[in-house]
Amino acid sequence: MSQTDVSAETEPSDADPAVPEPTATPVVLLNAFPADRAQWEPLIAAWGDQVEGDVITFDMPGIGEMPLTDEEPGLELIADAAVLAMREATGADAAVWIGCSMGGYVALAVAERWPDAVAGLGLVCTKATADDDAARDKRLTLADSVEHADGLPDPRATAEGLIGTQGAAREELVEWATANVARQGGDGVAWGQRAMAARPDRTEVLRGVDAPVVVVIGDQDSILRREDGAAMAEAAGVEAVVLAGVGHLAAVEAPVEVARALLPLLD
Repeated sequence: MSQTDVSAETEPSDADPAVPEPTATPVVLLNAFPADRAQWEPLIAAWGDQVEGDVITFDMPGIGEMPLTDEEPGLELIADAAVLAMREATGADAAVWIGCSMGGYVALAVAERWPDAVAGLGLVCTKATADDDAARDKRLTLADSVEHADGLPDPRATAEGLIGTQGAAREELVEWATANVARQGGDGVAWGQRAMAARPDRTEVLRGVDAPVVVVIGDQDSILRREDGAAMAEAAGVEAVVLAGVGHLAAVEAPVEVARALLPLLD
């Protein structure tokens, strides 16, 4: 396994003819909001040499090292850029797409717009349905409040909601999430919230995915309901993997268990 960090354009350049033919299917990891790609480091470490293909991580617009785009917020923009970047970086036509939360929304947009680019789909603590009116209004209100600000007003409060783990391990995880969230600027947070608010219901897209699908649920996820994950599993015709004692950032909280759950996608 080699890791590729894609940190730039929403409009990648033409593929480099020097990119070798891939020997194994690449894996693309798509971030939960509003953390950057560092969230995947525990999962990648847990996989070790069990992944033969390239592992690609990259940040969402305005998050981490990814510049904020001038384009209107939309998950479709990220999906298109991710497919083109994956193909340019690896030479492969298809990848295994694994997304947590917002990353899952992007993975489903990839499945809708680029079905031939999907060799597998991992949906971790996410959902296929659109926001209801109340959730959409909440996102847009938050976006307006943080635009042009340094970041979220209370990163610790956001981090508390992301972590479901209790007991002795909780404080270290919350501190990690707080530090990560605190690094993200308000404009990137606003862009991401508006992009998520505009997303459609993609349940029917999931029903039509012609590739292996894994759905992972944290039973202590305070952001997404367990029923949301169960509905995705039903649409995909699979049984959800439910992780006990785990919250929204499942791959940070329980990387070994998440790595094990996702292994069927890597065969």
